[in-house]
Amino acid sequence: MSETTSQVDRTELLQEYLELKEKINPLEKRLSRVRDQLRDLVTEEGHFVDELRGVGVHVEPRFRKEYDADRLALVFPHLAGCLRPAVDVNQVEACVAAGMVTEKELEREGVLFRTLHSRALVVKTIPRTHVSGLTLCE
Repeated sequence: MSETTSQVDRTELLQEYLELKEKINPLEKRLSRVRDQLRDLVTEEGHFVDELRGVGVHVEPRFRKEYDADRLALVFPHLAGCLRPAVDVNQVEACVAAGMVTEKELEREGVLFRTLHSRALVVKTIPRTHVSGLTLCE
């Protein structure tokens, strides 16, 4: 490929990228706003099924893992290298991945707990065998 051809390809690709980006940004903002409104509606009024579209809509809680640094050091002293004044979650997860300790052990000892950090809107396709005019969620 010659330098001129490469430059043309690069310019065309960049132009197409910028044009698409210009079109998609307003759509992403609109999607975010509509998703937030739908999530609020489902949170307040409850889940529902839209049989015409074959989807069920509900809100799922999302949890973040957190660790109790003091208890972690007390119960699992061999993880001292993972601990700082604040728990380095990525490092503890690396220790779990390395098999140094399991999540069940951490939970059992009360050093791992989960805190709600968001609510995710979930729109799932319902298998057609279940969408036959019956109300699935009441």
